[in-house]
Amino acid sequence: MKHLKRLALSLLLVLSITVTAMAAEVPVSLVVENLNGQQRIVKTYELPPGTDPETLKEPSFEYDGFTYTWAYTTKEEHTFLETKAVTEKVTVETVKKDLNVVLEQLAPSIPYDDGEFSGELTLDHTTITTEAAGYTTKSGKVTATKTIGPLDRNDMSYVPATTVKDGRTLNLVNVEWQVIGTDLVGDALAPASYQAVATYSASTSSQVATGYVSTAEYKGTVTASGVSSITYTVVYTGAEIVPETPQPTEQPDKKPGSLFGGNVAAIGGTILLVLLLAALAGAGGYLFLHRKNVYVYIPGDRPRDYKLIAKFRAEPQRPEIDITGLDPYPESIIAVEIKRPLAKKLLGQTFTVHHRGADYAYTVLQDRPGDWHEFDPTEEKEESI
Repeated sequence: MKHLKRLALSLLLVLSITVTAMAAEVPVSLVVENLNGQQRIVKTYELPPGTDPETLKEPSFEYDGFTYTWAYTTKEEHTFLETKAVTEKVTVETVKKDLNVVLEQLAPSIPYDDGEFSGELTLDHTTITTEAAGYTTKSGKVTATKTIGPLDRNDMSYVPATTVKDGRTLNLVNVEWQVIGTDLVGDALAPASYQAVATYSASTSSQVATGYVSTAEYKGTVTASGVSSITYTVVYTGAEIVPETPQPTEQPDKKPGSLFGGNVAAIGGTILLVLLLAALAGAGGYLFLHRKNVYVYIPGDRPRDYKLIAKFRAEPQRPEIDITGLDPYPESIIAVEIKRPLAKKLLGQTFTVHHRGADYAYTVLQDRPGDWHEFDPTEEKEESI
């Protein structure tokens, strides 16, 4: 009889845990212990960052002859550190195709931060390439001067009409005659020899760069760190329940061997206790089988912080939930967490989220500790349009 009572109390505790879990969170472990003479119940939870530990506290409850009251809650953060290699391209403009000029425009290193990973990237000099940003036509003139002489007379037939400079043909544009020698004719001096100073010219045009664009790569290893989950340990201390002293009552006469003696009360009590246990087990089983197994979150106020907004029940035969009726309805990123028991059954299958924009379907990829997936309903709505 004593063992049956203890079993009934245990089922009552399980039932209370199941009912509480439907309203809040489900503990991963529950321990009833006596530590240094103090009776305690210790509940442990594994929860994502952003969970309010105040929601884990339960009002006082009775179990196995003790009244338990919340004593304290401890918190243990589980951090993570991830790394990845990153390459980023940077473009700068210069007026010259000169490596020294380009390096003046490129910093030795640059910071990197994508909201999740951060670090420092270093310039890889071997990746620098430079090319013209554009071209324009530049006009000019090429000239040359030739001195021809001495000549016996200032005759244009001595002066060539063209000349060649740097492979380009230039045309005669001007001739200056100079007297370089004289003879005495009678009483006067007369020119005896000449030289010609000929000027040649040609117009030119060429394509020149308007500027230069240099591209370089920065490389490095960046890291992401933070809190992946938090272990909360909620401790309740128990005070023994002292029963009131019962008042003596008259006992009915008992006859040895009579079916209607004291054994009737014992048999009746046993039947009632069995019925109570069956009812408790049925209620507990029903609540356990119908507990919520799909949680919906939205981003919180801090990076990597999520806020729980709804819980749903999904069956393996119908892997889907409908969030169209949520109020307020999330207008940005939605995170869907499928708890491990359901995720294990749906691994590799498609899960569908019905929202106001359209149906969003994705594949369940992991089951430890559950499957986590994020999507943006606004992007889904734009794609459907």
